[in-house]
Amino acid sequence: MSVRRRVLVPLACVLGVLLAAELGLRVFAARFLWRPLPPFGEASEQREWLERSERELAAGTPPLGYSRFDSVLGWSTAPGYVSPDGRVHINAQGLRGTREYEAVPPPGVERVIVCGESFTFAEEVADGEAWPAQLEALVPSLEVLNYGVGGYGTDQALLRVSREAHGPADALIVGLMLENIGRNVNRYRPLWYPRSQPAAKPRYVLGADGLEFVAQPFATREEFVGAVRAGTVRARLAEHERWADAYVPARLRWSLLARLAGAQRAYAERDPERLWRDIEGEPFRTTLALLEAFRGVAQGLRAEQLVVLVFPSGGDLAGFVERDERYWSSLLDALAARHLAVLDLTPPLAVAAREAGGVDALYLDSHLSPRGNQIVAQALAAWLAQGRKPPGSK
Repeated sequence: MSVRRRVLVPLACVLGVLLAAELGLRVFAARFLWRPLPPFGEASEQREWLERSERELAAGTPPLGYSRFDSVLGWSTAPGYVSPDGRVHINAQGLRGTREYEAVPPPGVERVIVCGESFTFAEEVADGEAWPAQLEALVPSLEVLNYGVGGYGTDQALLRVSREAHGPADALIVGLMLENIGRNVNRYRPLWYPRSQPAAKPRYVLGADGLEFVAQPFATREEFVGAVRAGTVRARLAEHERWADAYVPARLRWSLLARLAGAQRAYAERDPERLWRDIEGEPFRTTLALLEAFRGVAQGLRAEQLVVLVFPSGGDLAGFVERDERYWSSLLDALAARHLAVLDLTPPLAVAAREAGGVDALYLDSHLSPRGNQIVAQALAAWLAQGRKPPGSK
């Protein structure tokens, strides 16, 4: 055998093995992988969103769902929205539910303002099953204004309640789902949560003098959709974006093996447990600074009570039920050190899960079930009662 053949034959075998591995991985990925692979920002959901958005803009019709583009917040609620099944309403003030609220609460009624993301909005349940509505029903002397919006970071919740909520209020409740730590250092949502539809958001960065605001740059929905179509959206949001896009060299993007290796790194970096344990990391320090910033909002509302409401995911709750441990204890310790009240919903939800025979009874797809929302309302009612004064007392 010639020298050339002795080199080429093994090389061809190696290439054949690699090709077979690639083909096998593609079959495996098509059947079993549920998370997008890098480069992010190119998932089928995003392509479908772009085509649908362009059709809606051309026809002058509103987008699906209750969210609408917002030049400051990125997105917000659409006042007057009613879901096709009639389970979800947004009132004229942009708040979840059908009830409208006066500028000042009636005599003898205490006002509670809640803000946060989808666990505060109470996705997947009907208006009356959402925990803010259940809290109103449980304590008739309260009115609970729900400023929650699905997909929000703590930064957007801070901005929205600062812009739209008005005092007087008796309590300000800040919902914090544990995944929020990664959203708070994100500007283009698919880079944090690759399965999501395109959305731009503002954020705060920690500077020498505290939190510094970084605006999202799009003035209109048309401008944002155009940037997604042109492929310039990530470049315009790149400054102060924590999360990378590719994780794979451009010359290897054809290779599923390389993309799988990149995905392992990408999702490891986005693991909330890892982020909460890194108390010196930017996500932890930024989230803590944002929560502290709610003190000023509470003062502006004349709210005597401010509490951070910690929501576990179904997986977080299952881990607590099985091992009685909380990887977010660093958050609880940091809030206690800063004298910020916190109500971790994990213990009461764990009690209910054990009584019900499992965590599944408290969650639907990825959000709390009506029963899970009831547990939240009961826990919060008990916490508020500890700090409330009897009517007429000083």
